[in-house]
Amino acid sequence: MLLVSMSVDIKAPPEVVWPYLIEPEKCMQWFTALKKFEWTSEEHGGVGSTFYWYEEASGRKFNLWFETTEWVENEVFGYSMTKGDFKSYDERWEIDKTPDGCRFTFNDHIEFHYGPIGKIIGYFAARGAKETGTGILANLRRLAEADAEASLNS
Repeated sequence: MLLVSMSVDIKAPPEVVWPYLIEPEKCMQWFTALKKFEWTSEEHGGVGSTFYWYEEASGRKFNLWFETTEWVENEVFGYSMTKGDFKSYDERWEIDKTPDGCRFTFNDHIEFHYGPIGKIIGYFAARGAKETGTGILANLRRLAEADAEASLNS
């Protein structure tokens, strides 16, 4: 099983960061492994809403369908895979207010197929995910801070 949790402090309020989590075009700007994100339910957000991701990571391509399990605007976006290329995949994105803006945290829990071999795959995938995570978190910080700065100057 792949378990990865990482955070980044962002000098922007939660309401500036939130659209980068839930709007497909904005999400793909920072989450570079994500090549397609589309809401598949009539509702684009909220508990029970569904979406599809096409992701390219570690030289592999993944088709993933999710259902939103947690939704608190500007605070929490949690989801669980309903169909896809893993045995299971749950993720939680959280935004906590800080004195200078907010802290964004992601928690990945991915289980691979193939029993004991899948556990070995998960070990190596976790190492790669942490390296990738550093880059995507830097992207999110850069984009959100630029938006916050632009809104202050307008």
